[in-house]
Amino acid sequence: MKKPHVIMFVADQYRMDSIGYGSCEAAVTPNFNQLAEEGLGFQHAFCQNTVCVPSRISFMTGYYPHVKGYRTMHHLAGSDEPNLLKNMKDNGYHVYWGGRNDILREDVDLRAYCHERNNRYEAMFNAYRGMSEDNKGERTKTVLKHMKEEREKRMKGPERFRYSHYYGVEDISGFRDADMLEIQDAITFIRHYDEEEPLMLYLALALPHPPYQVDEKYYNQIDPNKIPKPIRLTPEQLDMKPAMERGIRANQKLYDMSDEELKEIKRVYLAMGTKLDDGFGQLMHALKEKGMYDDSLIMMFSDHGDYTGDFEIAEKSQNTFEDVLTNVPLIIKPPFNVESKLGEEALVELIDLQATIYDMADIEAHHTHFGQSLLPILKGKKEHRDFVFTEGGRIEGEEHCTDSGHTKSNEYWARTVVQNEIPGHTKALMVRNKSYKFVYRLYETNEFYDLEKDPYELNNEIENEAYASFIHEFEKVALKYYMETTDVVPKRRDARVERSL
Repeated sequence: MKKPHVIMFVADQYRMDSIGYGSCEAAVTPNFNQLAEEGLGFQHAFCQNTVCVPSRISFMTGYYPHVKGYRTMHHLAGSDEPNLLKNMKDNGYHVYWGGRNDILREDVDLRAYCHERNNRYEAMFNAYRGMSEDNKGERTKTVLKHMKEEREKRMKGPERFRYSHYYGVEDISGFRDADMLEIQDAITFIRHYDEEEPLMLYLALALPHPPYQVDEKYYNQIDPNKIPKPIRLTPEQLDMKPAMERGIRANQKLYDMSDEELKEIKRVYLAMGTKLDDGFGQLMHALKEKGMYDDSLIMMFSDHGDYTGDFEIAEKSQNTFEDVLTNVPLIIKPPFNVESKLGEEALVELIDLQATIYDMADIEAHHTHFGQSLLPILKGKKEHRDFVFTEGGRIEGEEHCTDSGHTKSNEYWARTVVQNEIPGHTKALMVRNKSYKFVYRLYETNEFYDLEKDPYELNNEIENEAYASFIHEFEKVALKYYMETTDVVPKRRDARVERSL
Protein backbone atom coordinates (compact mmCIF):
# COMPACT_ATOMS: atom_id res chain seq x y z
CA MET A 1 0.00 0.00 0.00
CA LYS A 2 1.32 3.43 -0.96
CA LYS A 3 2.05 5.60 2.06
CA PRO A 4 0.55 9.10 2.00
CA HIS A 5 2.53 12.29 2.12
CA VAL A 6 1.89 14.02 5.47
CA ILE A 7 1.56 17.80 5.74
CA MET A 8 1.26 19.36 9.21
CA PHE A 9 0.52 23.10 9.05
CA VAL A 10 0.63 24.46 12.60
CA ALA A 11 -0.68 27.88 13.59
CA ASP A 12 0.21 29.48 16.91
CA GLN A 13 -2.42 30.82 19.28
CA TYR A 14 -5.37 30.53 16.83
CA ARG A 15 -8.77 30.14 18.52
CA MET A 16 -11.53 28.09 16.94
CA ASP A 17 -14.17 30.82 16.93
CA SER A 18 -11.96 33.05 14.76
CA ILE A 19 -11.71 30.91 11.63
CA GLY A 20 -14.10 30.91 8.71
CA TYR A 21 -15.12 27.24 8.66
CA GLY A 22 -16.38 27.67 12.22
CA SER A 23 -18.93 30.15 13.53
CA CYS A 24 -17.05 33.41 12.86
CA GLU A 25 -18.80 35.58 10.30
CA ALA A 26 -16.01 38.16 10.35
CA ALA A 27 -13.22 35.70 9.47
CA VAL A 28 -11.88 35.69 5.91
CA THR A 29 -10.16 32.32 5.45
CA PRO A 30 -11.22 30.90 2.05
CA ASN A 31 -8.35 28.41 1.79
CA PHE A 32 -8.92 26.92 5.24
CA ASN A 33 -12.63 26.75 4.42
CA GLN A 34 -11.89 24.90 1.18
CA LEU A 35 -9.78 22.32 2.98
CA ALA A 36 -12.61 21.79 5.47
CA GLU A 37 -15.00 21.27 2.55
CA GLU A 38 -12.78 18.54 1.14
CA GLY A 39 -12.02 16.94 4.49
CA LEU A 40 -13.36 17.42 8.01
CA GLY A 41 -13.37 20.74 9.84
CA PHE A 42 -13.61 19.77 13.50
CA GLN A 43 -15.70 22.01 15.74
CA HIS A 44 -14.63 20.49 19.07
CA ALA A 45 -10.86 19.95 18.93
CA PHE A 46 -9.00 20.73 22.15
CA CYS A 47 -5.36 21.28 23.05
CA GLN A 48 -3.79 19.60 26.08
CA ASN A 49 -2.10 22.74 27.40
CA THR A 50 -2.80 26.41 26.77
CA VAL A 51 0.77 27.56 26.05
CA CYS A 52 3.14 26.66 23.22
CA VAL A 53 5.84 24.29 24.47
CA PRO A 54 3.75 21.88 26.57
CA SER A 55 1.07 21.67 23.89
CA ARG A 56 3.56 20.89 21.12
CA ILE A 57 5.48 18.32 23.14
CA SER A 58 2.16 16.65 23.93
CA PHE A 59 1.02 16.22 20.33
CA MET A 60 4.53 15.22 19.22
CA THR A 61 4.96 12.53 21.90
CA GLY A 62 1.42 11.36 22.50
CA TYR A 63 1.84 12.10 26.21
CA TYR A 64 -0.40 14.35 28.27
CA PRO A 65 1.71 17.14 29.83
CA HIS A 66 1.74 15.63 33.32
CA VAL A 67 3.04 12.22 32.18
CA LYS A 68 6.68 13.32 31.94
CA GLY A 69 6.36 16.79 33.46
CA TYR A 70 6.53 18.78 30.23
CA ARG A 71 4.15 21.47 31.40
CA THR A 72 6.23 24.67 31.28
CA MET A 73 7.58 27.01 28.60
CA HIS A 74 11.20 26.36 29.57
CA HIS A 75 11.48 22.58 29.87
CA LEU A 76 11.80 21.02 26.42
CA ALA A 77 12.08 17.36 25.49
CA GLY A 78 15.34 15.47 25.18
CA SER A 79 16.47 12.86 22.68
CA ASP A 80 15.30 10.05 24.96
CA GLU A 81 11.62 10.96 24.45
CA PRO A 82 9.52 9.54 21.61
CA ASN A 83 8.86 11.96 18.80
CA LEU A 84 6.61 11.85 15.75
CA LEU A 85 9.18 13.37 13.38
CA LYS A 86 11.95 10.97 14.41
CA ASN A 87 9.69 7.95 14.08
CA MET A 88 8.53 9.05 10.64
CA LYS A 89 12.16 9.49 9.55
CA ASP A 90 13.10 6.09 10.97
CA ASN A 91 10.24 4.54 9.00
CA GLY A 92 11.21 5.77 5.57
CA TYR A 93 9.71 9.26 5.38
CA HIS A 94 11.69 12.20 4.06
CA VAL A 95 11.15 14.76 6.82
CA TYR A 96 11.20 18.53 6.24
CA TRP A 97 10.92 20.63 9.39
CA GLY A 98 10.25 24.28 8.77
CA GLY A 99 9.63 27.01 11.32
CA ARG A 100 9.59 27.00 15.06
CA ASN A 101 10.95 24.41 17.44
CA ASP A 102 9.31 24.72 20.89
CA ILE A 103 9.70 20.93 21.23
CA LEU A 104 13.33 19.82 21.60
CA ARG A 105 16.17 21.08 23.79
CA GLU A 106 19.07 22.98 22.22
CA ASP A 107 21.48 20.09 22.88
CA VAL A 108 19.43 17.64 20.78
CA ASP A 109 20.88 16.75 17.38
CA LEU A 110 18.05 17.53 14.96
CA ARG A 111 19.59 15.38 12.24
CA ALA A 112 17.90 12.39 13.87
CA TYR A 113 14.52 14.06 13.41
CA CYS A 114 14.60 15.51 9.90
CA HIS A 115 16.48 15.58 6.63
CA GLU A 116 15.97 19.33 6.20
CA ARG A 117 15.67 21.93 8.95
CA ASN A 118 14.60 25.43 7.93
CA ASN A 119 14.23 28.15 10.57
CA ARG A 120 13.54 31.74 9.58
CA TYR A 121 12.57 32.56 13.18
CA GLU A 122 16.10 32.12 14.45
CA ALA A 123 17.26 34.91 12.15
CA MET A 124 14.32 37.06 13.19
CA PHE A 125 14.87 36.60 16.93
CA ASN A 126 18.62 37.14 16.56
CA ALA A 127 17.91 40.36 14.71
CA TYR A 128 15.64 41.51 17.53
CA ARG A 129 18.58 40.95 19.88
CA GLY A 130 20.96 42.77 17.54
CA MET A 131 22.74 39.53 16.62
CA SER A 132 21.80 39.07 12.96
CA GLU A 133 24.46 38.52 10.32
CA ASP A 134 23.39 41.73 8.62
CA ASN A 135 22.85 43.80 11.75
CA LYS A 136 25.40 46.29 10.47
CA GLY A 137 23.12 47.02 7.54
CA GLU A 138 21.25 50.29 7.74
CA ARG A 139 17.87 48.67 7.00
CA THR A 140 18.08 46.19 9.87
CA LYS A 141 19.26 48.87 12.30
CA THR A 142 16.42 51.12 11.21
CA VAL A 143 13.82 48.39 11.78
CA LEU A 144 15.19 47.55 15.22
CA LYS A 145 15.32 51.22 16.19
CA HIS A 146 11.70 51.63 15.06
CA MET A 147 10.58 48.62 17.11
CA LYS A 148 12.37 49.88 20.22
CA GLU A 149 10.79 53.30 19.82
CA GLU A 150 7.35 51.76 19.37
CA ARG A 151 7.71 49.71 22.56
CA GLU A 152 8.89 52.72 24.55
CA LYS A 153 6.03 54.79 23.16
CA ARG A 154 3.47 52.20 24.28
CA MET A 155 4.95 52.00 27.76
CA LYS A 156 4.70 55.78 28.11
CA GLY A 157 1.20 55.92 26.63
CA PRO A 158 -2.21 55.14 28.18
CA GLU A 159 -2.06 52.27 30.65
CA ARG A 160 -4.81 50.36 28.88
CA PHE A 161 -2.50 49.86 25.87
CA ARG A 162 0.77 49.02 27.63
CA TYR A 163 0.12 45.32 28.06
CA SER A 164 -2.49 44.84 25.33
CA HIS A 165 0.04 43.45 22.81
CA TYR A 166 -1.71 45.66 20.25
CA TYR A 167 0.65 47.02 17.57
CA GLY A 168 -1.97 47.74 14.92
CA VAL A 169 -1.65 48.00 11.16
CA GLU A 170 1.82 48.04 9.66
CA ASP A 171 3.18 46.41 6.53
CA ILE A 172 5.66 43.72 7.55
CA SER A 173 8.55 42.68 5.36
CA GLY A 174 12.06 41.26 5.42
CA PHE A 175 13.25 39.14 8.33
CA ARG A 176 10.23 40.22 10.41
CA ASP A 177 7.88 38.43 8.00
CA ALA A 178 9.19 35.02 9.04
CA ASP A 179 5.90 33.15 8.51
CA MET A 180 5.56 34.06 4.84
CA LEU A 181 9.27 33.42 4.31
CA GLU A 182 8.90 29.96 5.88
CA ILE A 183 5.96 29.19 3.62
CA GLN A 184 7.85 30.32 0.52
CA ASP A 185 10.82 28.17 1.53
CA ALA A 186 8.52 25.16 1.92
CA ILE A 187 6.97 25.86 -1.48
CA THR A 188 10.43 25.97 -3.07
CA PHE A 189 11.27 22.66 -1.40
CA ILE A 190 8.07 21.03 -2.69
CA ARG A 191 8.66 22.23 -6.25
CA HIS A 192 12.10 20.61 -6.27
CA TYR A 193 11.17 17.47 -4.33
CA ASP A 194 12.14 14.39 -6.32
CA GLU A 195 12.81 11.80 -3.63
CA GLU A 196 11.20 8.37 -3.86
CA GLU A 197 10.26 8.39 -0.18
CA PRO A 198 6.93 9.83 0.95
CA LEU A 199 7.23 13.36 2.33
CA MET A 200 6.58 14.43 5.90
CA LEU A 201 6.39 18.24 5.93
CA TYR A 202 6.05 19.82 9.37
CA LEU A 203 5.57 23.59 9.16
CA ALA A 204 5.33 25.32 12.55
CA LEU A 205 4.41 28.99 12.12
CA ALA A 206 3.86 31.97 14.45
CA LEU A 207 0.66 33.60 13.20
CA PRO A 208 -1.63 34.75 14.73
CA HIS A 209 0.47 34.89 17.91
CA PRO A 210 0.69 38.41 19.40
CA PRO A 211 1.77 41.11 19.01
CA TYR A 212 -1.51 41.92 17.30
CA GLN A 213 -0.04 43.42 14.14
CA VAL A 214 -0.84 42.91 10.47
CA ASP A 215 -0.39 44.30 6.97
CA GLU A 216 -2.99 46.76 5.72
CA LYS A 217 -4.12 44.58 2.80
CA TYR A 218 -5.27 41.86 5.20
CA TYR A 219 -6.69 44.29 7.75
CA ASN A 220 -8.92 45.87 5.10
CA GLN A 221 -10.55 42.50 4.36
CA ILE A 222 -12.10 42.27 7.84
CA ASP A 223 -15.54 43.87 8.25
CA PRO A 224 -15.59 45.46 11.73
CA ASN A 225 -19.40 45.37 11.75
CA LYS A 226 -19.30 41.56 11.84
CA ILE A 227 -17.05 41.37 14.90
CA PRO A 228 -19.03 40.47 18.05
CA LYS A 229 -18.90 42.51 21.23
CA PRO A 230 -16.11 41.48 23.61
CA ILE A 231 -16.92 39.15 26.48
CA ARG A 232 -16.95 41.06 29.78
CA LEU A 233 -17.67 39.86 33.30
CA THR A 234 -19.68 41.48 36.06
CA PRO A 235 -17.87 41.95 39.40
CA GLU A 236 -19.82 38.99 40.79
CA GLN A 237 -18.81 36.76 37.89
CA LEU A 238 -15.19 37.88 38.13
CA ASP A 239 -15.05 36.97 41.82
CA MET A 240 -15.72 33.34 40.88
CA LYS A 241 -12.92 33.22 38.32
CA PRO A 242 -9.43 31.92 39.22
CA ALA A 243 -6.70 34.10 40.69
CA MET A 244 -4.57 33.85 37.55
CA GLU A 245 -7.32 35.35 35.43
CA ARG A 246 -8.09 38.11 37.91
CA GLY A 247 -4.40 38.93 38.29
CA ILE A 248 -3.65 39.20 34.57
CA ARG A 249 -6.77 41.32 34.04
CA ALA A 250 -5.76 43.67 36.87
CA ASN A 251 -2.24 44.09 35.47
CA GLN A 252 -3.15 44.50 31.81
CA LYS A 253 -5.96 47.00 32.52
CA LEU A 254 -7.83 46.19 29.32
CA TYR A 255 -11.01 46.80 31.31
CA ASP A 256 -10.38 50.49 30.64
CA MET A 257 -10.71 49.88 26.92
CA SER A 258 -13.98 50.58 25.15
CA ASP A 259 -15.80 47.86 23.24
CA GLU A 260 -14.61 49.43 20.01
CA GLU A 261 -10.98 49.36 21.14
CA LEU A 262 -11.25 45.70 22.10
CA LYS A 263 -12.95 44.93 18.80
CA GLU A 264 -10.03 46.63 17.06
CA ILE A 265 -7.68 44.11 18.70
CA LYS A 266 -9.86 41.32 17.38
CA ARG A 267 -9.99 42.84 13.90
CA VAL A 268 -6.21 42.80 13.68
CA TYR A 269 -6.14 39.24 15.05
CA LEU A 270 -8.67 38.09 12.46
CA ALA A 271 -6.62 39.76 9.75
CA MET A 272 -3.57 37.86 10.97
CA GLY A 273 -5.60 34.71 10.37
CA THR A 274 -6.38 35.94 6.86
CA LYS A 275 -2.67 36.41 6.22
CA LEU A 276 -1.96 32.89 7.44
CA ASP A 277 -4.74 31.58 5.20
CA ASP A 278 -3.16 33.34 2.22
CA GLY A 279 0.14 31.57 2.80
CA PHE A 280 -1.65 28.26 3.32
CA GLY A 281 -3.42 28.66 -0.01
CA GLN A 282 -0.09 29.20 -1.76
CA LEU A 283 1.29 26.04 -0.14
CA MET A 284 -1.73 23.99 -1.24
CA HIS A 285 -1.35 25.34 -4.78
CA ALA A 286 2.26 24.14 -4.84
CA LEU A 287 1.19 20.65 -3.73
CA LYS A 288 -1.39 20.53 -6.51
CA GLU A 289 1.08 21.73 -9.13
CA LYS A 290 3.50 19.01 -8.03
CA GLY A 291 0.77 16.35 -8.19
CA MET A 292 1.10 15.58 -4.46
CA TYR A 293 -2.12 17.08 -3.10
CA ASP A 294 -4.49 14.15 -3.69
CA ASP A 295 -2.02 11.71 -2.13
CA SER A 296 -1.47 13.80 1.00
CA LEU A 297 -2.81 13.62 4.53
CA ILE A 298 -3.10 17.31 5.36
CA MET A 299 -3.60 18.61 8.90
CA MET A 300 -4.11 22.28 9.72
CA PHE A 301 -4.41 23.13 13.42
CA SER A 302 -3.20 25.41 16.23
CA ASP A 303 -1.33 24.64 19.43
CA HIS A 304 -3.79 26.66 21.58
CA GLY A 305 -6.01 29.74 21.50
CA ASP A 306 -5.89 33.38 22.59
CA TYR A 307 -8.03 35.71 24.74
CA THR A 308 -7.87 38.53 22.13
CA GLY A 309 -9.48 41.02 24.51
CA ASP A 310 -12.29 38.75 25.68
CA PHE A 311 -12.64 38.64 29.47
CA GLU A 312 -10.66 41.92 29.23
CA ILE A 313 -7.43 39.96 28.76
CA ALA A 314 -4.87 39.76 25.96
CA GLU A 315 -2.81 36.76 24.88
CA LYS A 316 -2.94 33.57 26.97
CA SER A 317 -2.50 31.99 30.39
CA GLN A 318 -0.92 28.78 31.67
CA ASN A 319 -3.77 27.46 33.78
CA THR A 320 -7.10 28.96 32.68
CA PHE A 321 -9.30 27.00 30.34
CA GLU A 322 -12.04 28.97 28.64
CA ASP A 323 -12.83 27.68 25.16
CA VAL A 324 -11.13 30.73 23.64
CA LEU A 325 -7.86 29.16 24.86
CA THR A 326 -8.58 25.43 24.63
CA ASN A 327 -10.83 24.97 21.57
CA VAL A 328 -8.63 25.15 18.48
CA PRO A 329 -9.09 24.84 14.72
CA LEU A 330 -8.40 21.38 13.32
CA ILE A 331 -8.92 20.50 9.67
CA ILE A 332 -7.93 17.12 8.26
CA LYS A 333 -8.01 16.18 4.60
CA PRO A 334 -7.10 12.52 4.10
CA PRO A 335 -5.80 11.05 0.83
CA PHE A 336 -9.29 9.75 0.04
CA ASN A 337 -12.74 11.22 -0.41
CA VAL A 338 -14.59 12.04 2.81
CA GLU A 339 -18.16 10.88 2.31
CA SER A 340 -19.62 11.79 5.71
CA LYS A 341 -19.37 15.00 7.73
CA LEU A 342 -20.85 13.47 10.89
CA GLY A 343 -17.48 13.42 12.64
CA GLU A 344 -17.06 17.21 12.54
CA GLU A 345 -18.99 17.47 15.82
CA ALA A 346 -16.90 14.81 17.60
CA LEU A 347 -14.81 15.65 20.66
CA VAL A 348 -11.14 15.23 19.72
CA GLU A 349 -7.76 16.15 21.17
CA LEU A 350 -4.52 17.25 19.53
CA ILE A 351 -2.91 14.24 21.15
CA ASP A 352 -4.92 12.18 18.63
CA LEU A 353 -2.97 13.53 15.65
CA GLN A 354 0.11 11.37 16.17
CA ALA A 355 -2.01 8.23 16.44
CA THR A 356 -3.89 9.20 13.28
CA ILE A 357 -0.70 9.66 11.27
CA TYR A 358 0.73 6.35 12.47
CA ASP A 359 -2.53 4.61 11.61
CA MET A 360 -2.71 6.01 8.08
CA ALA A 361 1.01 5.50 7.39
CA ASP A 362 0.96 1.98 8.87
CA ILE A 363 3.70 2.80 11.37
CA GLU A 364 4.11 1.39 14.88
CA ALA A 365 4.58 3.85 17.73
CA HIS A 366 6.95 1.68 19.83
CA HIS A 367 5.85 3.47 23.00
CA THR A 368 2.75 3.78 25.13
CA HIS A 369 0.81 6.86 24.09
CA PHE A 370 -2.67 8.19 24.76
CA GLY A 371 -3.82 9.35 21.35
CA GLN A 372 -6.76 7.72 19.59
CA SER A 373 -6.68 7.52 15.80
CA LEU A 374 -9.17 9.72 13.97
CA LEU A 375 -9.22 7.44 10.92
CA PRO A 376 -12.62 5.95 11.90
CA ILE A 377 -14.01 9.50 12.12
CA LEU A 378 -12.62 10.33 8.69
CA LYS A 379 -14.37 7.24 7.35
CA GLY A 380 -17.77 8.19 8.74
CA LYS A 381 -17.91 7.39 12.46
CA LYS A 382 -19.77 10.08 14.41
CA GLU A 383 -18.35 10.01 17.94
CA HIS A 384 -14.79 9.77 19.21
CA ARG A 385 -14.21 10.77 22.85
CA ASP A 386 -16.63 11.26 25.73
CA PHE A 387 -14.36 13.83 27.43
CA VAL A 388 -11.39 16.02 26.57
CA PHE A 389 -8.67 17.21 28.96
CA THR A 390 -6.45 20.27 29.27
CA GLU A 391 -4.04 20.96 32.12
CA GLY A 392 -1.51 23.45 33.40
CA GLY A 393 0.06 25.16 36.40
CA ARG A 394 2.38 23.96 39.15
CA ILE A 395 2.54 22.86 42.75
CA GLU A 396 3.79 25.04 45.59
CA GLY A 397 7.59 25.18 45.62
CA GLU A 398 8.04 24.63 41.88
CA GLU A 399 9.48 28.08 41.27
CA HIS A 400 11.48 26.69 38.34
CA CYS A 401 8.17 26.24 36.53
CA THR A 402 7.43 29.96 36.34
CA ASP A 403 8.20 32.36 33.48
CA SER A 404 9.63 34.94 35.86
CA GLY A 405 12.23 37.50 34.87
CA HIS A 406 10.24 39.99 32.82
CA THR A 407 10.39 43.59 34.02
CA LYS A 408 7.45 45.98 33.91
CA SER A 409 8.78 47.38 30.62
CA ASN A 410 8.02 44.04 28.93
CA GLU A 411 4.51 43.25 27.65
CA TYR A 412 4.61 39.78 29.18
CA TRP A 413 5.20 41.07 32.72
CA ALA A 414 1.45 41.43 33.30
CA ARG A 415 1.03 37.67 33.02
CA THR A 416 4.30 36.21 34.19
CA VAL A 417 4.36 38.15 37.46
CA VAL A 418 1.14 36.38 38.47
CA GLN A 419 2.85 33.03 37.84
CA ASN A 420 5.19 33.80 40.72
CA GLU A 421 2.28 33.42 43.11
CA ILE A 422 0.27 30.58 44.58
CA PRO A 423 -2.70 30.09 44.29
CA GLY A 424 -2.49 32.05 41.03
CA HIS A 425 -0.27 29.49 39.30
CA THR A 426 -1.92 26.46 40.87
CA LYS A 427 -2.00 23.13 39.11
CA ALA A 428 -5.34 22.69 37.39
CA LEU A 429 -7.17 20.25 35.14
CA MET A 430 -10.07 20.86 32.75
CA VAL A 431 -12.51 18.03 32.04
CA ARG A 432 -15.02 18.85 29.31
CA ASN A 433 -17.75 17.16 27.34
CA LYS A 434 -20.20 18.81 24.96
CA SER A 435 -22.52 20.02 27.71
CA TYR A 436 -20.40 20.83 30.76
CA LYS A 437 -16.93 21.91 31.78
CA PHE A 438 -15.31 21.08 35.13
CA VAL A 439 -11.99 22.55 36.29
CA TYR A 440 -10.23 21.07 39.31
CA ARG A 441 -7.89 23.63 40.88
CA LEU A 442 -5.44 22.31 43.47
CA TYR A 443 -5.16 25.41 45.68
CA GLU A 444 -8.32 27.40 45.00
CA THR A 445 -12.02 27.16 44.17
CA ASN A 446 -12.94 24.76 41.38
CA GLU A 447 -15.03 25.75 38.35
CA PHE A 448 -18.10 24.27 36.68
CA TYR A 449 -19.93 25.65 33.63
CA ASP A 450 -23.17 24.67 31.97
CA LEU A 451 -22.09 25.17 28.36
CA GLU A 452 -25.57 24.75 26.93
CA LYS A 453 -26.98 27.59 29.05
CA ASP A 454 -23.75 29.58 29.35
CA PRO A 455 -21.55 29.03 26.25
CA TYR A 456 -19.27 31.98 27.11
CA GLU A 457 -18.46 30.55 30.55
CA LEU A 458 -19.55 33.60 32.50
CA ASN A 459 -21.11 31.90 35.53
CA ASN A 460 -19.11 29.50 37.66
CA GLU A 461 -21.72 27.10 39.05
CA ILE A 462 -19.39 25.19 41.34
CA GLU A 463 -21.38 26.21 44.43
CA ASN A 464 -24.79 25.65 42.82
CA GLU A 465 -26.37 22.60 44.48
CA ALA A 466 -28.40 21.93 41.34
CA TYR A 467 -25.19 20.74 39.68
CA ALA A 468 -23.79 18.74 42.60
CA SER A 469 -24.40 15.33 41.03
CA PHE A 470 -22.84 16.41 37.72
CA ILE A 471 -19.80 17.81 39.51
CA HIS A 472 -19.35 14.55 41.40
CA GLU A 473 -19.40 12.59 38.13
CA PHE A 474 -16.78 14.87 36.61
CA GLU A 475 -14.58 14.44 39.68
CA LYS A 476 -14.69 10.69 39.09
CA VAL A 477 -13.76 11.20 35.44
CA ALA A 478 -10.77 13.32 36.51
CA LEU A 479 -9.58 10.61 38.90
CA LYS A 480 -9.93 7.93 36.23
CA TYR A 481 -8.00 10.11 33.79
CA TYR A 482 -5.05 10.43 36.14
CA MET A 483 -5.11 6.74 37.05
CA GLU A 484 -4.98 5.76 33.37
CA THR A 485 -2.35 8.28 32.27
CA THR A 486 -0.21 9.00 35.32
CA ASP A 487 2.90 7.33 33.90
CA VAL A 488 4.24 5.08 31.15
CA VAL A 489 6.39 1.96 31.40
CA PRO A 490 9.15 1.56 28.78
CA LYS A 491 8.42 -1.28 26.36
CA ARG A 492 12.05 -2.36 26.34
CA ARG A 493 12.81 -4.69 29.22
CA ASP A 494 16.20 -4.92 30.90
CA ALA A 495 18.70 -7.41 29.48
CA ARG A 496 18.84 -9.39 32.73
CA VAL A 497 15.18 -10.31 32.26
CA GLU A 498 15.85 -11.63 28.77
CA ARG A 499 18.79 -13.73 30.06
CA SER A 500 16.61 -15.38 32.69
CA LEU A 501 13.94 -16.54 30.21
